Amino acid sequence: MRSIKRDARQPGMFVWLLALVSLVLPVVGVGLALYGLYLVLANGAQGWLWALSGVGLLIVDTIIDRKWAFWNRREPALNRRTDLLIGQVVTVTQAIPADGRGRVEAGDGEWTAEGTEAEVGERLRVSQAKNSVLTVERL
Repeated sequence: MRSIKRDARQPGMFVWLLALVSLVLPVVGVGLALYGLYLVLANGAQGWLWALSGVGLLIVDTIIDRKWAFWNRREPALNRRTDLLIGQVVTVTQAIPADGRGRVEAGDGEWTAEGTEAEVGERLRVSQAKNSVLTVERL
């Protein structure tokens, strides 16, 4: 019998179930809290139980959402493309004057660069990255 090997990058059934629960919990929690408030206003002591259970579901959902964000941190450089360029060799496309900024070609695009004074065509190494500005130095 052949075993089915699942790709590690594919989310498992547990992940999908947790996502579904995380979508339903806030809706049910708010509904229970509102129903409980209605019962309290209609002179029902049982309303507090409904309201507290709704708030409890909202707290559980918040905990799940925080854990979900922690579990999904598989790509630490996601949305930080400049960090991936540190150590790369780049080519100057717009001259970098002393104490000024120019442009370099790195990867599939051009980036603003500062640091070492350089002429067009020179090759430099990226030493730092802050926001979308690369700091470059001689090889």
